[in-house]
Amino acid sequence: MAQFIDYFSLKEFYTIDETCELLDMEKQALKEKCARYDVTPRRNEIGEYGFVKYDVRKLHNALYHEGRAAKDDPWK
Repeated sequence: MAQFIDYFSLKEFYTIDETCELLDMEKQALKEKCARYDVTPRRNEIGEYGFVKYDVRKLHNALYHEGRAAKDDPWK
């Protein structure tokens, strides 16, 4: 997963393939994470499926904290 994404420079819409590249994930892994975090691809005005900026930020934030929680476990 990408460690840092500049949220201010994000486009308004990312296709599924662009999102995979941005988050450094395979399509199947992205599908599983979307189901886990209740994020659904949407269609843009030309019919492509993908994610709006808000959803990309939501996914990235959830993935960031998911990875970080394992490192910050005080019970280990």
